[in-house]
Amino acid sequence: MRWVLILLGLAMAVPILVGGSIWARQEHLIFRPAGGPIVAPPGWSRETFRSTDGLELAMLVATGATGRPIILHFHGNGGSAEDRIHLGVVLNNAGYGVVLAEYRGYGGNPGSPAETAFARDAATLLAWIHQRFPDCPVVLWGESIGTGVVTRLAEGRPDVAAVILESPFTSVAALAAEAYPWLPTDWLLRHRFENLARMPAITVPVLVIASEGDRLTTATQARRVAAGAPDARIVLLPGGRHPAVLNDESGQGMPVVLRFLAALP
Repeated sequence: MRWVLILLGLAMAVPILVGGSIWARQEHLIFRPAGGPIVAPPGWSRETFRSTDGLELAMLVATGATGRPIILHFHGNGGSAEDRIHLGVVLNNAGYGVVLAEYRGYGGNPGSPAETAFARDAATLLAWIHQRFPDCPVVLWGESIGTGVVTRLAEGRPDVAAVILESPFTSVAALAAEAYPWLPTDWLLRHRFENLARMPAITVPVLVIASEGDRLTTATQARRVAAGAPDARIVLLPGGRHPAVLNDESGQGMPVVLRFLAALP
């Protein structure tokens, strides 16, 4: 009986210890800042805006043709805005203005990553773009964790022309539940990034683009996200790379994005 009680105690202790670790360290698990201060390549500028709490946050900007849409891009984890320059160059060569956003705590920016802080910064940056380029529609592009920033920003916003969601997930809680099915992860998360719940309020055209074999944010989750929006289409690229367009080996990713942009009213 004594050994049974010991084993039961251990069985109860392990989830508590792991759950406590997830609660305490979730910023380190969810956010993975990388890279030093971002540097603008030729033809681009490194600019800053002031956040609502007084931080100077850098971004990379390329001006497009007069009146053409501005693509505001929020990258995924483990990288920086500078790592997405090659995507920005393709967009800019097609005539679009591009703003590659950089998060607080990433790419040499001050501050600490957090979902609510990302949301405030994104709204402030969008206002900056509208002031800087008043005649240009704005298209939001979110990649992986950036999809959580974009869906929150686009929810109920009439000043956004369209949304691109690259390798989206339904929520961080859903991802955590897949990784730790034996833990009450839904109760433990401070940073939830509820993409699916926000989709019904995004009434502008939405492109969801994902990889068929992505094991991190699965095609099933991408389909659910697309199905939640009033006006969305989904394209699944062959292969299993994540994120879908950034690591596309099929050569189909950017053409899909450019066709979507060209078809916007």
